[in-house]
Formats: sequence, C-alpha cells, structure tokens
Amino acid sequence: MTGSPAERRSAGTETMLDVLLRWTRIRHRTPARDIADYDGGQPLRVVGFTQSIGGTVKVSVGKGRQIARLRQGYLRLAAGEPPLWKDARGGRSATLQAPFRLKPAGGGVRLAPKFERYELVTGAGTYDLAVPKKDGDLVRHALGGGAGPG
Repeated sequence: MTGSPAERRSAGTETMLDVLLRWTRIRHRTPARDIADYDGGQPLRVVGFTQSIGGTVKVSVGKGRQIARLRQGYLRLAAGEPPLWKDARGGRSATLQAPFRLKPAGGGVRLAPKFERYELVTGAGTYDLAVPKKDGDLVRHALGGGAGPG
C-alpha cells in the first residue's frame, strides 16, 4: 500500500540490537507506546509461536505417532486490516478472520519463559497463540481481549 507506514517491531519483539540500545538508553519502546502507535495507524510486528494458525505441521515422534510442531513466526497487526500470521520459516501464512475473541490459555511456553499462551477464537476457527508477555496488552487491544489479563 503506497503511503502507509512501514511496520515496526513491537516492544516485546526485540533483536539483540534492540536490547543493546535499551541498555544504553538510546531506544526504549513500551507497550503503552505500541498501543498508541497501533491506534494511530502504525502497523506492528509481534513475534510468536503457534501450532495451528495456517495449518498444523506434524512431526514423527516414533512408533508411527505424530504430534503438532510448535512453529515460530509473527503476527502483523494494523488498525483497519485483518491480522496476518506469517511463519518465520517455510513461507506459510494465514489471514485471520473477524470476529476475534482472545482468552488466556494458562501455562507457559517451553524454553520461552517470557511468553504467554492464548486461545484465539476467530470467524474461521480456534487457534493457539503464544506472544511475549510484554506484548500481551497490545495483542489483547488489537484482537478485542481487553486491556488487562483475563
């Protein structure tokens, strides 16, 4: 889209450079600023994990059994546009359909203690989603789950 702002990473979606800039007090993004920017038309990219958005990928665990694999990717949030999930690897993507309902699913994400799990109910089905705890307010705001933990 011509003239629209380029998407930027959310406060919880940090690269090593972002961490260094935060430590040196050069750049400090906050969840409140993310929500204000989102409301102002800034598209945001939130890193996350899912097993089900865009289809399940099964991996063999032996003896003919298979389980759904947790995939890393990002959720693109832009006011007035449907949210888009894109896998970090493999080129898999999915546009999520309204209406949305986001419910805390409890429990953590193995090997990712700074993430929280949600059950995302959309017009096309129910999915799992894990996002950084720092981005929880933004995701709840964008997907209609309210401002505070449910």
